[in-house]
Amino acid sequence: MGQTPDSIHAGGNDPNLPQPESKAEALSGGPQLASQDSGAVKQREYAIPDVPKKLDNMTRYRGKYFSTLFGIVAIYDYNAFSQDADSITQVGRQRDQWNDRSTRFLLLGTIGPESYQLHYLASYAWNGFDADENKKKTWDFTDLTITAPVGPLGALTFGKTKEPFVYEIVGDAAYLPSLERVLNPFFTSRDVGISLSNTAFHKRMTYTSGWFNDWWVHGKDFDTAGNHFASRVTGLLSINEDGSRYLHVGASARYAGADLGVVRLRGKAESDVTSNYVDTDNIPASNQKEFALEALWTRDGYSILTEYVLSQVNATQIANPSFYGFYITGAWFVTGDHRPYDRNVGFARRPIPRHRWGAVELAARYSRLDLDNKSVHGGVMDKGLLDMNWFMNRRMKLGVSGGFANLDRAGLNGFTEILQTRMQFVF
Repeated sequence: MGQTPDSIHAGGNDPNLPQPESKAEALSGGPQLASQDSGAVKQREYAIPDVPKKLDNMTRYRGKYFSTLFGIVAIYDYNAFSQDADSITQVGRQRDQWNDRSTRFLLLGTIGPESYQLHYLASYAWNGFDADENKKKTWDFTDLTITAPVGPLGALTFGKTKEPFVYEIVGDAAYLPSLERVLNPFFTSRDVGISLSNTAFHKRMTYTSGWFNDWWVHGKDFDTAGNHFASRVTGLLSINEDGSRYLHVGASARYAGADLGVVRLRGKAESDVTSNYVDTDNIPASNQKEFALEALWTRDGYSILTEYVLSQVNATQIANPSFYGFYITGAWFVTGDHRPYDRNVGFARRPIPRHRWGAVELAARYSRLDLDNKSVHGGVMDKGLLDMNWFMNRRMKLGVSGGFANLDRAGLNGFTEILQTRMQFVF
């Protein structure tokens, strides 16, 4: 049986979905915090204690013309590695270590009367998911946006936000079946710009398009900073009444102008603390054009998520090389839970356990990154991964991930075994 959501702006009948206060919030694609859960979900009790309701209520305020919600995201990892001699020669010895993956403070809410409300989001993070490649741990704004409804056209988002390209980046990264994303060489996690989002066909379809350029943030000249244009379209081909069975497909495209006349693609090996295993180095180029396909199938506790990305670099001096990456993930909630599908934004939200002892998920993923083409020898990396996630309650998660990375680069074939554990708290 379907249930009536608390909010008229909810992305479906599944009570596990976030309950947005406004159209702008619904289309913003912002994070889902436990305080945004439906009343039915908030009544659930778990063996591992959740945050007391009194404290939960203290994190939010709702007035006639203004509302605010305070949140915290804390993610801590431990990483261990075992490498053969070829791997050490290729990328150096990888060090076992703890890692403050992300500590983030959030403020979000609405401004304006009920007839026309803006949505705002500000998140300030230490070493966030879009931290610079130079590994310097710093505090910075991960998100800083205003979203405004524009009638039948949908909603406009201004500020530092995600580019609408590939499922891994637009979705809730902390709640994907695997602990780390695969397709990092092909996207920019956050950028400064403007985007338009909307739904169609009774929320069976979503579309987002945007323009991005952060020249003024980093003190670059506009002429040398690359303009980025990205678009994503999704379709919900089928879904049952309670949202536990659905089939989602999507396609996205991205044009990324070169910064200072160069393009560079690089990626790590299933851990935020490793060296870049695949790396094209700087390619003299004017731009790159990227195309991506995605699909997500969920049936009760089972799911399959897959993506493919093709990147074509406009570098006439080296015959315009092209690169690609893909992954396929199969997951099973032993406890029968599922990730609820949000029809406002075209991706699955965080799983909320139905049982007293939480939700347990097992997952397996195979992926490939191929940055070898023409005279560019960035490497080919195949990775296999097994994951186990325990969602203890609405806010806490423990994860364990183990697998391998096989790198073909510089005439060598290096093999790395990787073990990663994660403690995660989202308040």
